[in-house]
Amino acid sequence: KTHAQSHEEGRCRLHPQTSDKATRARMPEAPEANNVPSDPAPQTTGFVRGFKFNLGHQETDRIVDELEQVCKQVLQSAGDSWMTCTAASNIMCNNLGYEDQGELEDAIKCDWVEFIQSMPHLETKIQDDGSYANGMMVFRMKPFVPVQDRKMFIKSFTVKTREDLWRVCHKAPSAVMEFPEMEFEIGADAKRKIDSIYNHIAGAVYNLSMHVSSLGMQLSEDHKDKISETIHDLNVMLDVEKPFTVLIHDRTGISEIRPDDDVSTQYGGPAEMDPLEMEELKMQEMLQAINEVDGGNEAGGEAPPDADKETVTEVD
Repeated sequence: KTHAQSHEEGRCRLHPQTSDKATRARMPEAPEANNVPSDPAPQTTGFVRGFKFNLGHQETDRIVDELEQVCKQVLQSAGDSWMTCTAASNIMCNNLGYEDQGELEDAIKCDWVEFIQSMPHLETKIQDDGSYANGMMVFRMKPFVPVQDRKMFIKSFTVKTREDLWRVCHKAPSAVMEFPEMEFEIGADAKRKIDSIYNHIAGAVYNLSMHVSSLGMQLSEDHKDKISETIHDLNVMLDVEKPFTVLIHDRTGISEIRPDDDVSTQYGGPAEMDPLEMEELKMQEMLQAINEVDGGNEAGGEAPPDADKETVTEVD
Protein backbone atom coordinates (compact mmCIF):
# COMPACT_ATOMS: atom_id res chain seq x y z
CA LYS A 1 0.00 0.00 0.00
CA THR A 2 1.06 3.60 -0.49
CA HIS A 3 1.70 5.82 2.53
CA ALA A 4 -1.48 7.72 1.69
CA GLN A 5 -3.59 4.57 1.78
CA SER A 6 -2.00 3.44 5.03
CA HIS A 7 -2.68 6.74 6.75
CA GLU A 8 -6.25 6.82 5.55
CA GLU A 9 -6.77 3.53 7.37
CA GLY A 10 -5.11 4.89 10.49
CA ARG A 11 -2.09 2.60 10.19
CA CYS A 12 1.35 3.10 8.76
CA ARG A 13 4.06 0.69 7.74
CA LEU A 14 7.36 2.50 7.51
CA HIS A 15 9.97 1.66 4.93
CA PRO A 16 13.37 3.32 4.53
CA GLN A 17 13.22 6.30 2.24
CA THR A 18 16.86 6.06 1.29
CA SER A 19 19.79 3.68 1.42
CA ASP A 20 22.29 6.44 2.10
CA LYS A 21 23.58 5.85 5.61
CA ALA A 22 24.60 9.47 5.98
CA THR A 23 20.99 10.61 5.81
CA ARG A 24 19.66 8.06 8.27
CA ALA A 25 19.86 10.26 11.36
CA ARG A 26 18.14 8.57 14.24
CA MET A 27 17.24 11.52 16.48
CA PRO A 28 15.22 13.75 14.13
CA GLU A 29 13.75 17.16 14.52
CA ALA A 30 10.00 17.11 14.21
CA PRO A 31 8.35 19.60 11.86
CA GLU A 32 7.01 21.62 14.79
CA ALA A 33 8.77 22.48 18.02
CA ASN A 34 5.79 21.53 20.18
CA ASN A 35 6.01 17.97 18.83
CA VAL A 36 9.38 17.31 20.46
CA PRO A 37 9.42 15.22 23.68
CA SER A 38 9.83 17.44 26.74
CA ASP A 39 13.02 15.69 27.82
CA PRO A 40 14.82 12.70 26.29
CA ALA A 41 14.52 9.58 28.40
CA PRO A 42 17.56 8.99 30.62
CA GLN A 43 19.94 6.32 29.37
CA THR A 44 20.40 3.86 32.20
CA THR A 45 23.33 1.48 32.43
CA GLY A 46 21.79 -1.04 34.80
CA PHE A 47 19.64 -3.00 32.36
CA VAL A 48 22.05 -4.53 29.85
CA ARG A 49 25.80 -4.63 30.30
CA GLY A 50 27.53 -2.53 27.70
CA PHE A 51 24.67 -0.30 26.67
CA LYS A 52 26.20 2.87 28.04
CA PHE A 53 26.52 4.02 24.46
CA ASN A 54 23.76 5.55 22.36
CA LEU A 55 22.67 2.87 19.91
CA GLY A 56 20.63 5.43 18.03
CA HIS A 57 23.54 7.75 17.36
CA GLN A 58 24.20 7.92 13.62
CA GLU A 59 27.89 6.98 13.95
CA THR A 60 27.14 4.05 16.27
CA ASP A 61 24.57 2.84 13.77
CA ARG A 62 27.25 2.98 11.06
CA ILE A 63 29.67 1.00 13.26
CA VAL A 64 27.04 -1.69 13.97
CA ASP A 65 26.34 -2.00 10.23
CA GLU A 66 30.04 -2.23 9.36
CA LEU A 67 30.67 -4.82 12.10
CA GLU A 68 27.93 -7.01 10.64
CA GLN A 69 29.52 -6.75 7.19
CA VAL A 70 32.90 -7.77 8.66
CA CYS A 71 31.28 -10.80 10.32
CA LYS A 72 29.69 -11.81 7.02
CA GLN A 73 33.04 -11.52 5.23
CA VAL A 74 34.64 -13.77 7.85
CA LEU A 75 31.78 -16.25 7.45
CA GLN A 76 32.31 -16.28 3.69
CA SER A 77 36.06 -16.74 3.88
CA ALA A 78 36.55 -18.85 7.02
CA GLY A 79 33.19 -20.39 7.89
CA ASP A 80 32.20 -20.27 11.55
CA SER A 81 35.70 -19.32 12.77
CA TRP A 82 36.07 -17.11 15.82
CA MET A 83 37.60 -13.65 15.44
CA THR A 84 39.60 -11.76 18.03
CA CYS A 85 38.17 -8.43 19.17
CA THR A 86 41.54 -6.82 18.41
CA ALA A 87 41.50 -8.05 14.82
CA ALA A 88 37.94 -6.77 14.38
CA SER A 89 38.83 -3.32 15.74
CA ASN A 90 41.78 -3.08 13.32
CA ILE A 91 39.48 -3.85 10.38
CA MET A 92 36.86 -1.39 11.61
CA CYS A 93 39.42 1.39 12.06
CA ASN A 94 40.78 0.76 8.57
CA ASN A 95 37.32 0.63 6.94
CA LEU A 96 35.80 3.58 8.80
CA GLY A 97 38.83 5.85 9.01
CA TYR A 98 39.56 5.75 12.75
CA GLU A 99 43.17 6.22 13.81
CA ASP A 100 43.16 3.41 16.38
CA GLN A 101 40.93 1.46 18.75
CA GLY A 102 40.99 4.31 21.26
CA GLU A 103 39.40 6.67 18.74
CA LEU A 104 36.84 3.98 17.86
CA GLU A 105 35.94 3.62 21.55
CA ASP A 106 35.59 7.40 21.82
CA ALA A 107 33.00 7.25 19.04
CA ILE A 108 30.90 4.56 20.73
CA LYS A 109 31.65 5.88 24.26
CA CYS A 110 32.27 2.33 25.39
CA ASP A 111 35.04 -0.24 25.70
CA TRP A 112 35.30 -2.19 22.41
CA VAL A 113 35.13 -5.63 24.03
CA GLU A 114 32.12 -4.52 26.06
CA PHE A 115 30.49 -3.29 22.85
CA ILE A 116 31.02 -6.68 21.18
CA GLN A 117 29.62 -8.52 24.21
CA SER A 118 26.50 -6.36 24.14
CA MET A 119 25.47 -7.20 20.58
CA PRO A 120 22.55 -9.68 20.79
CA HIS A 121 23.39 -11.28 17.43
CA LEU A 122 27.01 -12.07 18.42
CA GLU A 123 28.37 -14.78 20.71
CA THR A 124 31.64 -14.41 22.62
CA LYS A 125 34.03 -16.57 24.62
CA ILE A 126 37.56 -16.58 26.02
CA GLN A 127 39.67 -18.64 23.62
CA ASP A 128 41.20 -21.74 25.19
CA ASP A 129 42.58 -23.78 22.28
CA GLY A 130 46.26 -23.21 22.99
CA SER A 131 46.71 -20.97 19.93
CA TYR A 132 48.29 -17.51 19.92
CA ALA A 133 44.83 -16.16 20.83
CA ASN A 134 44.60 -18.31 23.96
CA GLY A 135 43.06 -16.27 26.79
CA MET A 136 41.77 -13.56 24.42
CA MET A 137 38.14 -12.57 23.87
CA VAL A 138 36.87 -13.89 20.53
CA PHE A 139 33.46 -13.65 18.86
CA ARG A 140 31.40 -14.67 15.85
CA MET A 141 27.85 -14.25 14.62
CA LYS A 142 25.37 -16.45 16.43
CA PRO A 143 24.17 -19.24 14.20
CA PHE A 144 20.43 -19.18 13.62
CA VAL A 145 18.43 -21.70 15.61
CA PRO A 146 17.32 -24.24 12.95
CA VAL A 147 14.04 -23.09 11.45
CA GLN A 148 12.41 -26.43 12.30
CA ASP A 149 13.11 -25.73 15.99
CA ARG A 150 11.55 -22.24 15.94
CA LYS A 151 7.99 -20.99 16.05
CA MET A 152 6.51 -17.70 14.87
CA PHE A 153 5.50 -15.50 17.79
CA ILE A 154 4.21 -12.19 19.08
CA LYS A 155 6.30 -10.64 21.86
CA SER A 156 4.56 -8.13 24.09
CA PHE A 157 6.12 -5.58 26.42
CA THR A 158 4.47 -2.70 28.28
CA VAL A 159 6.53 0.47 28.58
CA LYS A 160 5.69 1.87 32.01
CA THR A 161 8.64 4.15 32.75
CA ARG A 162 11.01 6.18 30.65
CA GLU A 163 13.83 3.83 31.56
CA ASP A 164 11.89 1.08 29.75
CA LEU A 165 12.43 2.99 26.50
CA TRP A 166 16.09 1.95 26.64
CA ARG A 167 15.40 -1.75 26.48
CA VAL A 168 17.17 -3.12 23.43
CA CYS A 169 15.02 -4.54 20.65
CA HIS A 170 16.55 -6.84 18.05
CA LYS A 171 14.03 -6.55 15.20
CA ALA A 172 14.45 -9.26 12.58
CA PRO A 173 14.32 -8.28 8.87
CA SER A 174 10.81 -9.72 8.46
CA ALA A 175 9.43 -8.54 11.82
CA VAL A 176 6.83 -5.83 12.41
CA MET A 177 6.75 -3.60 15.50
CA GLU A 178 3.24 -2.55 16.49
CA PHE A 179 1.95 0.07 18.93
CA PRO A 180 -1.69 -0.96 19.33
CA GLU A 181 -2.79 2.10 21.32
CA MET A 182 -1.95 4.22 18.26
CA GLU A 183 -2.85 1.61 15.62
CA PHE A 184 0.63 2.26 14.26
CA GLU A 185 3.23 -0.14 12.85
CA ILE A 186 6.89 -0.02 11.87
CA GLY A 187 7.01 -2.53 9.05
CA ALA A 188 9.55 -5.05 7.88
CA ASP A 189 12.50 -3.45 6.08
CA ALA A 190 14.59 -6.50 5.05
CA LYS A 191 17.37 -5.54 7.45
CA ARG A 192 18.33 -6.59 10.96
CA LYS A 193 17.66 -3.66 13.30
CA ILE A 194 19.28 -3.55 16.75
CA ASP A 195 18.26 -0.48 18.69
CA SER A 196 16.59 0.85 21.81
CA ILE A 197 12.80 1.10 21.80
CA TYR A 198 13.24 4.87 22.06
CA ASN A 199 15.25 5.03 18.86
CA HIS A 200 12.98 2.67 16.94
CA ILE A 201 10.20 5.20 17.62
CA ALA A 202 12.46 8.20 16.92
CA GLY A 203 13.44 6.61 13.61
CA ALA A 204 9.75 6.33 12.71
CA VAL A 205 9.31 10.04 13.46
CA TYR A 206 12.25 10.79 11.18
CA ASN A 207 10.89 8.65 8.33
CA LEU A 208 7.49 10.33 8.53
CA SER A 209 9.10 13.79 8.61
CA MET A 210 11.23 12.93 5.57
CA HIS A 211 8.15 11.60 3.79
CA VAL A 212 6.42 14.95 4.20
CA SER A 213 9.54 16.92 3.25
CA SER A 214 10.31 14.88 0.14
CA LEU A 215 6.79 14.84 -1.29
CA GLY A 216 5.85 18.36 -0.25
CA MET A 217 3.17 19.77 -2.54
CA GLN A 218 2.21 16.30 -3.78
CA LEU A 219 0.42 15.65 -0.49
CA SER A 220 -2.99 17.05 0.31
CA GLU A 221 -3.37 19.26 3.37
CA ASP A 222 -5.52 16.60 4.99
CA HIS A 223 -2.79 14.01 4.44
CA LYS A 224 -0.15 16.35 5.89
CA ASP A 225 -2.32 17.01 8.93
CA LYS A 226 -2.76 13.31 9.59
CA ILE A 227 0.98 12.66 9.32
CA SER A 228 1.73 15.64 11.60
CA GLU A 229 -0.77 14.29 14.11
CA THR A 230 0.95 10.88 14.00
CA ILE A 231 4.37 12.50 14.53
CA HIS A 232 2.98 14.43 17.48
CA ASP A 233 1.44 11.32 19.04
CA LEU A 234 4.68 9.36 18.65
CA ASN A 235 6.66 12.10 20.38
CA VAL A 236 4.10 12.28 23.19
CA MET A 237 4.48 8.52 23.54
CA LEU A 238 8.22 9.06 24.13
CA ASP A 239 7.32 11.12 27.22
CA VAL A 240 5.59 8.02 28.66
CA GLU A 241 2.79 10.07 30.17
CA LYS A 242 0.90 6.77 30.36
CA PRO A 243 1.95 3.14 29.74
CA PHE A 244 1.85 1.81 26.19
CA THR A 245 2.36 -1.60 24.61
CA VAL A 246 5.02 -2.71 22.14
CA LEU A 247 4.24 -5.81 20.08
CA ILE A 248 6.81 -7.61 17.93
CA HIS A 249 5.18 -9.77 15.25
CA ASP A 250 7.83 -12.15 13.93
CA ARG A 251 6.98 -15.01 11.61
CA THR A 252 10.65 -16.08 11.62
CA GLY A 253 10.94 -16.46 15.41
CA ILE A 254 14.23 -14.53 15.68
CA SER A 255 13.47 -11.12 17.25
CA GLU A 256 14.13 -10.41 20.91
CA ILE A 257 13.84 -7.71 23.55
CA ARG A 258 16.63 -7.46 26.11
CA PRO A 259 16.43 -7.76 29.01
CA ASP A 260 13.44 -10.04 28.62
CA ASP A 261 11.89 -9.76 32.08
CA ASP A 262 8.20 -8.74 31.84
CA VAL A 263 8.25 -9.66 28.14
CA SER A 264 5.51 -12.15 27.28
CA THR A 265 5.60 -14.37 24.20
CA GLN A 266 2.63 -15.89 22.40
CA TYR A 267 3.73 -18.67 20.05
CA GLY A 268 2.04 -19.63 16.80
CA GLY A 269 2.79 -22.13 14.06
CA PRO A 270 6.14 -23.24 12.60
CA ALA A 271 8.51 -20.38 11.81
CA GLU A 272 9.38 -19.24 8.32
CA MET A 273 12.96 -18.89 7.11
CA ASP A 274 14.43 -15.41 7.36
CA PRO A 275 15.98 -13.83 4.21
CA LEU A 276 19.34 -13.41 6.02
CA GLU A 277 19.12 -17.05 7.04
CA MET A 278 18.65 -18.08 3.41
CA GLU A 279 21.71 -16.02 2.51
CA GLU A 280 23.79 -17.73 5.20
CA LEU A 281 22.64 -21.20 4.12
CA LYS A 282 23.66 -20.49 0.53
CA MET A 283 27.02 -19.25 1.80
CA GLN A 284 27.53 -22.38 3.90
CA GLU A 285 26.63 -24.60 0.94
CA MET A 286 29.18 -22.77 -1.18
CA LEU A 287 31.90 -23.12 1.49
CA GLN A 288 31.08 -26.79 1.92
CA ALA A 289 31.40 -27.35 -1.81
CA ILE A 290 34.79 -25.57 -1.82
CA ASN A 291 35.98 -27.65 1.14
CA GLU A 292 34.91 -30.87 -0.58
CA VAL A 293 36.90 -29.90 -3.66
CA ASP A 294 39.95 -29.00 -1.53
CA GLY A 295 39.54 -32.21 0.45
CA GLY A 296 39.55 -34.24 -2.75
CA ASN A 297 42.74 -32.57 -3.90
CA GLU A 298 44.47 -33.36 -0.60
CA ALA A 299 43.26 -36.98 -0.46
CA GLY A 300 46.11 -39.30 0.41
CA GLY A 301 48.32 -36.43 1.58
CA GLU A 302 49.27 -35.41 5.09
CA ALA A 303 46.89 -33.31 7.10
CA PRO A 304 47.88 -29.63 7.28
CA PRO A 305 49.58 -28.44 10.47
CA ASP A 306 47.24 -27.66 13.40
CA ALA A 307 44.31 -29.15 11.48
CA ASP A 308 42.78 -30.27 14.76
CA LYS A 309 42.84 -26.80 16.28
CA GLU A 310 39.97 -24.36 16.24
CA THR A 311 40.63 -21.57 13.78
CA VAL A 312 40.68 -18.00 15.04
CA THR A 313 40.66 -15.45 12.24
CA GLU A 314 43.58 -13.06 12.60
CA VAL A 315 44.00 -9.94 10.55
CA ASP A 316 45.96 -7.71 12.92
